[in-house]
Amino acid sequence: MMNEQNVLLDLIKLGLEKKTIYKMPKDIDWQAVFDLAERQMVTAIALDGINRLFEKGNELDIDLQTKYEWIGVAQQVEALYLQHEANIHQLVQFYQKHGIKMMVLKGYGLSLNYPVPNHRAPGDIDIYLFGDYERGDKLMESELGIEIDRSHHHHTVFSFQGEMVENHYDFLNVHYGHRNNEIEALLKEQAKDDSYSIEIEGQRVYCPNANLHALFVIRHTMHNFAATEMTLRQVLDWAFLVEKHTKEIDWKWLLGILKEYKMMDFFNIINAICVDDLDFSAVIFPSVQFLPSLKERVLADIFSPEFAGETPNNIFKRAVFKYHRWQANAWKQDICYGDNRYKSFIEGVWSHLLKPASI
Repeated sequence: MMNEQNVLLDLIKLGLEKKTIYKMPKDIDWQAVFDLAERQMVTAIALDGINRLFEKGNELDIDLQTKYEWIGVAQQVEALYLQHEANIHQLVQFYQKHGIKMMVLKGYGLSLNYPVPNHRAPGDIDIYLFGDYERGDKLMESELGIEIDRSHHHHTVFSFQGEMVENHYDFLNVHYGHRNNEIEALLKEQAKDDSYSIEIEGQRVYCPNANLHALFVIRHTMHNFAATEMTLRQVLDWAFLVEKHTKEIDWKWLLGILKEYKMMDFFNIINAICVDDLDFSAVIFPSVQFLPSLKERVLADIFSPEFAGETPNNIFKRAVFKYHRWQANAWKQDICYGDNRYKSFIEGVWSHLLKPASI
C-alpha cells in the first residue's frame, strides 16, 4: 500500500498547482490519508488536489463515507474562515471606536498569501494593539463584559463570539528561551511600522511588514517544533509568506539575525522541505542548504512526532511528562537554538513559576 504521507504531499502539491502529475496508484487507504490531512490541518487543500485528479479523469476508489466526511470538513473550514473574518472585523470596529489600532498577526494575514485563502484552516485570532493592550483589555471587560485571562506569558486571552483571541503585548515569551528578550526588541522595532494594512468591509486592519512577519513566523514555528511539534500548515505558511513577499524581505537583515541567534539550521531545513517536498521554487529562498538525513528526520517528526502522547491533567504528572518530552526533544533544541540546554531548562522552570497556570 502506498505510503499515505507521500499521497498527502502529492495531493497538497496538486491542490496548490505545484504538481502536474495526475496519476495515482489504486492501493490507497483514503481514510488514513484523510485522518493525516486533518492532523496536519490541510484538509481543504488536499481536497483541492483530489478535485483536480477528478477533473483530469482519474477514477479514485474513495468510499462514499470518507468522501462525504472530507467534503464536510472542507466546508467547515470555509465556514470557520468566514466567521473568523467577521470576528476580526468586529474587533477592529470595537478598538477603532476607542482610537486603538489593531494589527492581526500570523493566521489571517498568512492566509492572504495562499491561492485560496479560505482553504487555510483558521486558528485563534492573534492581535497586537501597538502598546495599547492593557487599555484594550479593560475596555473589553467594562463595555462588553468579557472576561480576560491574564495567566499567560506575552499575551492575554479572551473569548470573542466563541473564538479565542490572543492579545499580544509581547511577540515572544521574554522569560524563556535564550535571548528572546533581544529578539523581542527587534520585533517591537519592526512593529512600529503601521504602513501595511488591508480592508475588511471598509475597516482598516493593520498587518506586519514583511520583515516582522518573516522573523516572527520563523521564531514562533521554531519554538513549536522544539517544544512539541509543527504541522504542514505551518510549513506552508512560511512557504507562501516567502513566495509572495521575498522581494520585500530584507534578507541581509534577517539572515544576520538568524546567524547571530543560531537559527540557521532550522531555517535551512524548513526551506528544504518547502522546495524538496512541496515543490516551491528554490529561487525564492536565499538558502536551501541542508543535511538530507536531518531534513528527513524533521519531516518524519512533522508527520509523526517522535515524542507523542496526551498531556496529563494532574499537575505533578504533567510536569514529569513535560520533562520527559524536553529530554526527548534534545535533538530539536540543538537544531533550533544551539544553546546550553540546561540553562534554557532553568529559564523554563522560572517562566512557569512566574505564571503557574502555564505548567
